Amino acid sequence: MKRFSSDWYWYYVINYTLVILIIFPIYWTFISSVKTPAELITSDPTYFPETWTWKYYFQIWNYDLSSTWQLSSDDYMSLESRSLKENIINFFIPNETKSIGRAFWNSCFVSFGTILLTTLVCTFAGYALAVLRGPFKNIIFLLIITPILFPGVSLLIPLYKILKDIGLLNNLYGLIFLHSTFMLPLGVFMMRNAFKSIPSSLREVAILEGTSELQIILRVLLPLCIPGLLTVMVFAMYVSWNDYIFAYVFVTTGEREVLNVALAKIALGGNEFDMKWGSITAGSVISFIPIIIFYTFLQQYFVRGVTGSAVKE
Repeated sequence: MKRFSSDWYWYYVINYTLVILIIFPIYWTFISSVKTPAELITSDPTYFPETWTWKYYFQIWNYDLSSTWQLSSDDYMSLESRSLKENIINFFIPNETKSIGRAFWNSCFVSFGTILLTTLVCTFAGYALAVLRGPFKNIIFLLIITPILFPGVSLLIPLYKILKDIGLLNNLYGLIFLHSTFMLPLGVFMMRNAFKSIPSSLREVAILEGTSELQIILRVLLPLCIPGLLTVMVFAMYVSWNDYIFAYVFVTTGEREVLNVALAKIALGGNEFDMKWGSITAGSVISFIPIIIFYTFLQQYFVRGVTGSAVKE
């Protein structure tokens, strides 16, 4: 009984410590985004806002990246007095073509484009490498996953030349192509393992019944690989949404910038005495939301996909 109590004690100490270390930075970012300017710069920080304000979210969403423009108090009051319909329209169709709001939707477009292209390619490539017969299959698989060993930054110059030659430089479709390319080794590896874990007898029965190869993939095997497929989607979302260096190098037009680049420009545009901390933390909170929502809905499949669960023979 004494040992049991000791085990539970250390279980709670270790796990709650880890939770605090992980959650506290997110919590601090959020409360900083709703504090008043006086609370933000005080030498005695508070762990809970005395006065809540949401004006930084209005400011950051409409922040003009092409200038040093920032909402004045009068501008903020005019935004706050808008009707619900006007605020909803402004959320989905930001006023400024070079605003943080526009950058947010650019990031959404690139991330979901990356998810779509990555899952499509990795599904068929993983199926071919796991199920179909062909010469040098293991060598091809080895060549596909080899890029995992190399840092992506080392490929900046050749990738820049390739995108320039095919006309995808300074283009959101170019970013989708880049992010998908970097996800392919991991995605193919996971989908190959997912297909290999399914009994071969299922495919053999489907072939005897006259089912086409495409129908076997989509109707027979792919439903059994959902955990692996959704895990690939989560990783693709993570890679694309959190990318900064490639988005910064390959997209230079203001109206095509993604959220991470836009927030970095705001942060680097001031000095320690003129830093827009409230707007920056509000922008950071906005950048958390899609990842948190995406992972929350897919977390159970993510865990199963990572551990490689599937139908066993």
